[in-house]
Amino acid sequence: MSSNEVTTWHHGLIAQWWANFNVDGPEVAFFRADVAAGQPALDVGCGTGRLLVPWVADGLDVDGVDPSADMIEACRSAVGEVTGVDREPLLVVQPVHQLDLPRRYGMIVMCGSFGLGGSRDQDLEGLRRIRSHLRPGGVLALDFQVNEFDRDRWREWQPRPVDDTPPPAADRRLGRDGFEYALRHRVTAIELDAGRVTRELQAWQWRDGELVAHQTHPLVANVYSREQIVAALTQTGFSEISVVGGYHGGEPTGREEFLVYRAVVR
Repeated sequence: MSSNEVTTWHHGLIAQWWANFNVDGPEVAFFRADVAAGQPALDVGCGTGRLLVPWVADGLDVDGVDPSADMIEACRSAVGEVTGVDREPLLVVQPVHQLDLPRRYGMIVMCGSFGLGGSRDQDLEGLRRIRSHLRPGGVLALDFQVNEFDRDRWREWQPRPVDDTPPPAADRRLGRDGFEYALRHRVTAIELDAGRVTRELQAWQWRDGELVAHQTHPLVANVYSREQIVAALTQTGFSEISVVGGYHGGEPTGREEFLVYRAVVR
């Protein structure tokens, strides 16, 4: 993988799927208080605007960045549908390890995007870039799935052959844009020593029952333990690192699917 290459599936039909169906979730309200208190804020890996658009609609000063031009285009379109916006957000196509924006922020949110698309060195560089974009006293909040990489479970993993047969009508969803969509996921590679998983997502699109598009995109994901994320934040210059349960904000109970990490720039 080259120093600039980012391998994510958030393009084309998959970006259209996100724009149609990935439009809410508990993260929107959970991170909102941090964003409101830390304005101006930056949504790293903003995608199609699931978090950013409702924050902008609430009058918050939030910019967004994402490595996918298709995602940013959909986000910009969604922002354009919001009325009464005093300031349009800056929306930029950039991978996090190349983050280079003209503003500095009091709050940066990285929801569902840490460890995606690149190498572990790029993940560290991304944290350094984020730190350089925070004002003194600024806060980074990122979430990460718990136990995504279970070594015992993945040792038993066997590759599943690709199936490009279009899903039946019962597995399709009608989008707001009038198209029907379906997705199919599989894991294509496990690198235990590297802590990396490669996945594949197929997407289909129909119009009036006729198949009009089919695309396949890969995603490389680096998987981290709680201790490794805290170490990465420490290594890249953050301090006052805390870990809370997602998305209730209290002490982790061991039953959460996600943990949220907060770190401060001094």
